[in-house]
Amino acid sequence: MANTRAAATGRAAPRRWLAALAPGDLLDLAAMLATAALLGLVTAGAAGPARAWLTFGFAFFVPGRAITAHWPALAGWSQAAVPVGLSLAVTAAVTTLMLWWHAWHPVALLQILGAVSLVALAAAIVRRHRRRPVAGPVTAGLPAGPAAGAPA
Repeated sequence: MANTRAAATGRAAPRRWLAALAPGDLLDLAAMLATAALLGLVTAGAAGPARAWLTFGFAFFVPGRAITAHWPALAGWSQAAVPVGLSLAVTAAVTTLMLWWHAWHPVALLQILGAVSLVALAAAIVRRHRRRPVAGPVTAGLPAGPAAGAPA
């Protein structure tokens, strides 16, 4: 039915949201979902295996994914292995600094890394989708070079 309506109006049929996602979007969305769930559990003061597993997954993946999502040169590499190494390095470095400064507070560490990671992952998704050229009626059929009749 959507195809017949699109043909009648002359507009293209809307794309499915899953097909419109870039390859890294699913990893970013999964990382954002895990981070939001973990921050919710921490804020609520919940304890248990769900919080432990989410913390483990967060520490091993999310901060590194937030970095690699903005690093297009790593797109050809493993999108799961590189974030693990970077996550462990970032978490260890920040933890070490907090201990040296005698400011150890693991919940604050989680909240800060979580908030920064959420913002970075959301920005990466927006950036990836803004860079895609969209062919529309304005650009359809126009030559690629300078405008015709323009002085050279």
